[in-house]
Order: sequence, then C-alpha cells, then structure tokens
Amino acid sequence: MREHLGLKIFLGLLVVVFSAHQIYSSLYKPISTETAEYFEVVAGVTSEAVIVRNEKLITNSVPGALHYITSDGTRAAKGGIIAEIYADTSASGNISRMHAVESELQSISLIEEYNNVQAADMEIVNSKVDDAVNSVIRASAYGDFSDVPEMSEQLLMNLNRRQFLTSELTDFSAQKAALNDELNALKASIPTSTGSVVADTSGYFVSSTDGFEQVLGIDDLTKLTPSFLKNLKPQKTPQNTIGKIVSDYEWYIAAEMSVNESLKYKPGDELIIKTSVKSAPDLSVTVNCINVSGEDDRAVVVFSCQQMNGDLATMRRGSVTIVNKVYKGLRLSKRDLRVVDGVTGVYTVSGLRLKFVPVNVIYSTEDFIICEQKFSESSVLRLYDEVVVKGKGLYDGKIVG
Repeated sequence: MREHLGLKIFLGLLVVVFSAHQIYSSLYKPISTETAEYFEVVAGVTSEAVIVRNEKLITNSVPGALHYITSDGTRAAKGGIIAEIYADTSASGNISRMHAVESELQSISLIEEYNNVQAADMEIVNSKVDDAVNSVIRASAYGDFSDVPEMSEQLLMNLNRRQFLTSELTDFSAQKAALNDELNALKASIPTSTGSVVADTSGYFVSSTDGFEQVLGIDDLTKLTPSFLKNLKPQKTPQNTIGKIVSDYEWYIAAEMSVNESLKYKPGDELIIKTSVKSAPDLSVTVNCINVSGEDDRAVVVFSCQQMNGDLATMRRGSVTIVNKVYKGLRLSKRDLRVVDGVTGVYTVSGLRLKFVPVNVIYSTEDFIICEQKFSESSVLRLYDEVVVKGKGLYDGKIVG
C-alpha cells in the first residue's frame, strides 16, 4: 500500500512539474522579435505654399440661364464653348437628363452584346464586378472623388451584365422603349440657345474663383516675399464672372521657409515636391527664384512646374514638402541595435539559432532606424527577417528554439 501511495505521489508531482513547465514555456519567451519591413522616409522642408498661375476670368454679359458644356476641372480648347445660354433654367435640367438617358441606352446596348450565354465567361464578369467595386472603394478611401461617378456607372453596367447572364434580367425591350420615348420628349422640349460663352484661350476650366486671380500674377515673381504673402488679400471679382481658364503651361509654387533652409537651393535646381493632391502626389519642379524679406529671417522660394490637371487647377494653398532626400531601406526599432566587437548590427533568428548581422544605418530617429537594404552579400539583413528586440545573454549561434 505504501509503495502504491508513494508511486501515486511521485506521479502526481511529476504531472504538476510537467504542467508548470508547460505553462512557464508558453508564457515566458527568452527573446522577443519584430519583422524587418521596407520603409521610405522623405527628408525635406514642409511649407504652406501659395499657388501662382496664369488665370483668365471668364465673364458673360448675355442674360439667361447657363448650361455648362465644359465640365469643371476639364481642359478647354481655345474657341471651345464653355456654356450655352438659354431663356430659363428648365432647359439646362432637360439637357442634363437627356445626356443621362442617352448614357442609359448606351449601357443597355453594351449589355445586350452579352446575348450568348454559352459563350460568356461568368468568372470574367464576376471579376469585372469585383474590380469595379474595389475601384470605388479605393478612390473613396483615398479621398479621390473625381472619378467616382464614372466608376459607379461602370459598376452598375457590370452588375446589369451579370443579371443578364444569370437570367435575372433577359429582356430590355420595355425599358428601351420607355427611355427612347423620354429621350424624344426631352429633345423636343429643348429650345434654341440665345447665346454661348467661348474660351478665348486654352487651359483648364474652373467654375469657381477665389479673388486672387488678379492679385497673384506670374509677371513679377520676385515680389512674392514673406511680407507680401502675409498681407495677401483677395479682390472682389466682377459680378458677371462665370469661372476662369487656368493655363496648362508653366505655373508656380511659392513656399515660405527660413533663410537658412532657403540656402539649400539655387535657381535652376531640379527637385521633387510632394503634395496632398491625390491625383498629383509628386511634382517635378525647378527653382525659379529666392526672395528674402529684409524684415525677418524668412524667405520665399518660388518653384516652377509644368505638370497640370483639374485638381491642381483648383488648388490655391496647400501643404507641400520640398524633397531633399529620400531614405529607403529596412525599418527596425532603435532598440534592436547591438555592438559586438566594435561592429554595429542586429541579431536575427535563423532556424533555431541566433545570427549576428552587421547593418548600415542610413536614417535614425528617437524611435526607429532605417538600415540599408543589400542584396548581393550573404550575411546581410533581409526583408522579413525576424530581428531580436529584447533578450538576455545574446550571442551568435545561441540556440533559442
């Protein structure tokens, strides 16, 4: 009995010790690691910039209601019609509806091209629906709403195609007849225009004005000093102004900074400026001039640019970063760094062992570092390596498994 009791006690203790070991092993980790990931840091000067463009106001003296032919933010040709003038506002609404009906009829015609169900590939159709959904989501998430209406129309078209192929929607005859009847009625209701507004120069049409068109000119860029920008005030635009044409040739970015920062640049330098404009995040620019105000230690560096689109044409002020250098490499915590025999490096987990890998730090902050990414050497830090953040008694070859 005593032997059996002793065996039971021994086995019980063994179970307790084993369980405690398992719990300890699962909770205690001799090292903690992080993954080396690719990262970019832009080093430069951030400034609240003012945009200076060649802008020409568009005015209209003919009474009546305007129907814009040229969309806001799109390019207008010299001599092209900006807007038609009608006796009342109903004509503009009917024209817009007419274009919408024509678009619906065109979509139905495209859908009916998928009339051979056997030849249609449902996977392709489903893929197009997914792509259209993702395009709308991405554009909305990044705040780029300029193409969302067109993307939404494409999504609707692909959904209708899928309905057609799955026999949920097979006959468009009634819908086409109703749309054609509406289209004919709309065409009959639209009167002859009483006049039109024509662009006398080419560029991007912008329907809004901000009062700086006649204050900020490109003729004398040297006047754009810190004191000038500080006292900048808009002027009242003429009452009959219906928009403006923004030249799509050279325009300018006036960025205020300290005099010391401005010494990094000289006229003719070619640089990159990063903006918050989703459709033009990177602009290729050239330093035009550097204007220093004698009153303080501030300066304005004026950059010229030849890239233009609808979003840039409407921008007047915005935060920009003049890129001095871009650091690209592998991002790690600053705590990962170790010095072994005078060599700076990190410990990585290779299989069940630690491996000391020398690194070249190219950028450093209080919290993280960027290490040069090398590809040719064998003993280098690589993308997605597990790097030791915390651990005791670390050395090359130590077993950690």
